[in-house]
Amino acid sequence: MSFSNPIHTSTNPSFSDCTPLVSTIGLLFQILDDHLNLSTTSGYTTLKGLCEDLTEGKFSFPVIHAIRADPSNQILINILKQKTTDEEVKRYALRYMESKGSFEYSKGVIEELRSKTDEHVRVIERELGQEGREGAEALRVMLARLVLK
Repeated sequence: MSFSNPIHTSTNPSFSDCTPLVSTIGLLFQILDDHLNLSTTSGYTTLKGLCEDLTEGKFSFPVIHAIRADPSNQILINILKQKTTDEEVKRYALRYMESKGSFEYSKGVIEELRSKTDEHVRVIERELGQEGREGAEALRVMLARLVLK
C-alpha cells in the first residue's frame, strides 16, 4: 500500500522526503531500547526490572547477535523459552552475551545509526534552507536524548 503526499511535487521547495530519516530514527530507537533493557547500568532495572526482555522471551537485538555468533549453542534460546524471573539466570545470559561481543556490537550499530540520522537531518535542512533550520534544531535536541547511559 502506498500513500501519496498531496504537498509533494518536484517544484515544491517546502517538501523534503523524510522517510529515510524517520526509518533510521525508528531503528535507532528500537536497538537503543533493546540495548538499554539488557544493560545493568542504564537505569532500566529500576524502571522495569532486570532484563525485562528476557523475562518476556523477546528476541532483542543483542540477543539475536549472540545467537547468531554461535548458532549451535542453544543457551539463550532456552533462557528465552523459560521466560525466567530468576536474576541469576538473567545475569548468566548477560555474561554470555557479553562474551559474544553483543553489547559492543550493538553500541557500534547505535553509533552508526546516530551518524546516519545526523546526516539525514543535515540533508533535509540543506534542502529546505532557512525554512528547515528550526525543525532541524528541534530534531537535534530530541536525538541528543537518545544515548547510551
